[in-house]
Amino acid sequence: MHRRRQKRAFTLIELLVVIAIIAILAAILFPVFAQARAKARQASCLSNMNQMGKATMMYSQDYDEMLFPYRTRDVNPFAAQQIALGHTQAATRTFYNQLLNSYVKNWDIWRCPSKPNAWVNVATACKDTELRYCSYGGQNSYSANYYCFPADLGLALAALSGPAGTVILMDGSYYGALPMNPPALGTFTPSGSYLSYWKNIGNSYLFRWGSPAGPAAEPSNAEAVELGKARHSGMINVQFADGHTKAVGYDRLTTDVTLWNPYL
Repeated sequence: MHRRRQKRAFTLIELLVVIAIIAILAAILFPVFAQARAKARQASCLSNMNQMGKATMMYSQDYDEMLFPYRTRDVNPFAAQQIALGHTQAATRTFYNQLLNSYVKNWDIWRCPSKPNAWVNVATACKDTELRYCSYGGQNSYSANYYCFPADLGLALAALSGPAGTVILMDGSYYGALPMNPPALGTFTPSGSYLSYWKNIGNSYLFRWGSPAGPAAEPSNAEAVELGKARHSGMINVQFADGHTKAVGYDRLTTDVTLWNPYL
């Protein structure tokens, strides 16, 4: 007579060991996966900016070697939507993404995948208290170097001493940006709120509107740095005046004025 072999089950200790090993592996791998996803988003954003660089070069060829203006005083193609949101001033401004998009014909390139609630032309998810301001700026994923676009105009490429070293677009949350402690360059002397325009870089946003009557307090320096670095783990994608793109460290971009100076 054969004795039936009894199946051996896992003990509680063995199960706990297996669970502990799985937990340790998850703790190790999940951050790696998160970093990989962040790098993928950064690469997608850089690809977007590469398309902007090509559009910039095509625009300059069509307009006598001039850089695009960051905005013009023309009727915005989305004016009806902006007026419906209660923001009539933006309806008389056409922004650089709306000028350049005719060369790429893809509004999605103006949305950075690492920018929370990124929008283009009109922010449809604004709170009721922000309707006067949520459409201003054309889009909220990229910012232009204010030194290169004086008085709503773009500089001639010939006026730039070093196009390959001059940043004209970067990751941002408002249509214009400047470095920390911006000096006077050319005909532009930063003053007032322009002194804080570095707080528009990355995922930071200087103009946080609390109500239709006026703005809420701007982010502190520490908060602006934290939000700025949050876009791409301390890196900022930038486009140079000659059309090429690359990632630059946030700390360098906000403090190295040579990157911003079109006259060096």
